[in-house]
Amino acid sequence: MSVDAFTALIEILILLGIGLITPGPNALTCFTHSGLFGRKSNIKLIGGMVIGFISIELFVGILVHNLEDNAKALQVLHWIGMVFLALMALAMFRINPSKIVVDKNEALLGLKTGILMQYVNGKEWAFIIIMMSQFMQPFGGGMIGIGIIVFISLTVCVSAMIGWTFFGHRLNDYFTDPKIGKRIFTVSGILLTLLWIGFLFQGPPVPVN
Repeated sequence: MSVDAFTALIEILILLGIGLITPGPNALTCFTHSGLFGRKSNIKLIGGMVIGFISIELFVGILVHNLEDNAKALQVLHWIGMVFLALMALAMFRINPSKIVVDKNEALLGLKTGILMQYVNGKEWAFIIIMMSQFMQPFGGGMIGIGIIVFISLTVCVSAMIGWTFFGHRLNDYFTDPKIGKRIFTVSGILLTLLWIGFLFQGPPVPVN
């Protein structure tokens, strides 16, 4: 089902919003690392995350662009993203907050770690695949569509990383608390499930003729 640019903007902001309030590797790393080494220690780490994030978005975006007239390929990409999203929702329900341990002897993380983290971040791949396959066409398609998605997602995500860095020491106490943490992860699982249902009804993108 195709959507117009305004609807796509609203949907991608909702998608990013849910992604940001459901704790993932980037959030957990940002606030634990800043809590251990101070806020300035996250500058290189966030820089690496941004580089990794952009490289994945460009890779997936160009892939989707080259396959935008192939209905079967778009369906495959759509369902790959859906599977990743379903696994992330399931993982949220199964997380045990008491097992989230902050290693006081953890080494200082930098640019390289931030980049590599993105390539093994299943949640990030799921969201990027869904964003590029669902919203590239409404935003003009091709490199224009890719550029708009990168700009929107990067603006939102970098703002969140900065927020996690400044409030990390407080957030860590909530996420590792057995009762509060379990509620947070359960709500996160519910939100991801609702998001999955929404994209299930919307279906894969329509190929460009």
